[in-house]
Amino acid sequence: MKFSIKNIFGYFVGISLFVFVIPALMYIVAVNMVVPINLMGINIFGLLLMLVGGVFMIWSNIGMVKIGRGCPTDGFNVALGERTKKLITTGLYKYTRNPMLFGTFVFYVGLALLFNSYSALIVPIVFISYMVWHIKKFEEPRLYKDFKEEYIEYKERTPLLFPKFKK
Repeated sequence: MKFSIKNIFGYFVGISLFVFVIPALMYIVAVNMVVPINLMGINIFGLLLMLVGGVFMIWSNIGMVKIGRGCPTDGFNVALGERTKKLITTGLYKYTRNPMLFGTFVFYVGLALLFNSYSALIVPIVFISYMVWHIKKFEEPRLYKDFKEEYIEYKERTPLLFPKFKK
């Protein structure tokens, strides 16, 4: 996959939204609607969740570029970057169809814990609810259209969001 202006723009939009805008919103909610968690060690747990979420986000992006030969920047059925050309079913994608979204959710929950605020948990809950709707409405039909039976088989054996680790 080449890094065209379209792909760079797509990553710029995605990074701006998921790394800056949503965490800033969480901070605003945490500061203005303070309901402290006050559990010993919660900040360490929050940092650990952010680390795990970050690994999922970065690893799944690498897989999308190297294996899928595309970008994760697609919204409302509009491609901001190149769409994947190969269905990814290995690596983290073997355990969840959306490791990037799972990682983002875990990262945001960790961030809310780091802010020491139950109120900040509202943002990742609303975010994940919206994203599951978005996936069902836009992403899954596109994946079916692009990958047909291969996607149906993958969908039947792999959970949508929360990883299922097989024995």
